Amino acid sequence: MEKNSSENEYILFMSILNELHSLMVKYRFRPSRKMGQHFMVKESVLAQMVQLAELGSTDTVLEIGAGTGFLTRELQKHCSVVAVELDERLCMLLENELPKENLQLVKGDFLAVELPSFNKVVSLPPYSKSSAIMFRLFQCPFELAVLVFQREFAEKLLALPGFVEYNALSVLTQYRFDVKMQQRVQASAFFPTPEGDSCIVKMVKTERHGKVPDATAFTVFIKSLFRYQNKNLRNALVHSFPFIKKEMRLKEPKFNEKIAELQMQEVKVNLISVKEFVQIFNELMK
Repeated sequence: MEKNSSENEYILFMSILNELHSLMVKYRFRPSRKMGQHFMVKESVLAQMVQLAELGSTDTVLEIGAGTGFLTRELQKHCSVVAVELDERLCMLLENELPKENLQLVKGDFLAVELPSFNKVVSLPPYSKSSAIMFRLFQCPFELAVLVFQREFAEKLLALPGFVEYNALSVLTQYRFDVKMQQRVQASAFFPTPEGDSCIVKMVKTERHGKVPDATAFTVFIKSLFRYQNKNLRNALVHSFPFIKKEMRLKEPKFNEKIAELQMQEVKVNLISVKEFVQIFNELMK
């Protein structure tokens, strides 16, 4: 009698979990709470991530926090992989256990290391560094990303004006990417089990909200405005001037003139859309 899909999934789950335990014994490590290590042990989630990335032989994928290499080896079946890993014990594991032909292992902190070129990102990054990782990714040119985040964090990436979750990261992410939640991931898919469920997020590069002349200055501009997200635009801009004047190369008298010409002075910052932020920024930069 053929096993049903749930039985097959359970067998695969136990297979990966047993492999993880064997690797922990072989390389003498346990998941580090300090590093926020939670290893994916559900094969169907790994398969879904790979499928969503639409990988081809010419692609080079960045993986942030390769860990025990379960995702890495699935990616290697389709393309070249740049795997970044901070934990020295896991770097040794990756070097010994994975094929070397299409793997470039970068040892160190993703937030600090120099990265080779890549055109896609597929990763299960450490949750404690989610915001910092996103801001680093903003500096990198790539066309598509498939990432697993905690559900609450993912909701911030997709949040719309007026919602409590809407913040600077929402604007800066949606300016660069079309973002969609693809699949909920239960906490039981990880070892050890994290707090709360996660979800797979797919991000595809876009310019549908317009384009700014200086992406770095735009990042500073948005982050500064959201310090005063409950103020109207005029007041938020006035309070933000000390933080944005250098990046935007503005003199205060001229800046005040430009503010007076804006159409949305009385609208609260947290009610302004991504497209409107782009238009406001471009008006101020003229």
